[in-house]
Amino acid sequence: MAKKLKKPDLKDKVVAKEGGQFIYLYAELTESVAYRSLCSGAKCLLQEMMMMVWPDRNGRLGMSHERAAGLVGCTKKTAGKYLEMLLVRGFLKLEKGELWQQRLAREYSLTMVTRQGRQPSHDYLRWSEGDNFFGANKKFAGVNETPELEHLKPQKTDKRLKLV
Repeated sequence: MAKKLKKPDLKDKVVAKEGGQFIYLYAELTESVAYRSLCSGAKCLLQEMMMMVWPDRNGRLGMSHERAAGLVGCTKKTAGKYLEMLLVRGFLKLEKGELWQQRLAREYSLTMVTRQGRQPSHDYLRWSEGDNFFGANKKFAGVNETPELEHLKPQKTDKRLKLV
């Protein structure tokens, strides 16, 4: 006669908790004006980037348009528009520009995540319709900014001709 299989006790059974990585979507984030104004593709890319970032390391995330397009399932041009939306609205900060000759993509940091012991800046909370965090030069805005040196810029002078 064959032996009956012994049923495992509950003590022997490993109770599996929710597996895998997860992200928090706080109400502060999802109810902000900036988040509500994003299209669904940009929201999807933001969530993918939130899953990829590891704040304990350096908090930077290398992301090319091609990689973003693969994550979201769109073209490179559309992924570039999504990245620009996230930059303009303050969800991302450009940490390092691309070095295309060395095949290095741009490095971003998320403004809602602690990074190297620094508190998150939550720039997206200060965004309102019509704002642009970049100013004139969108490509490298946020990199090597020195706002304390604004007073050293040359002042505009009045160059009108004086008639005698």
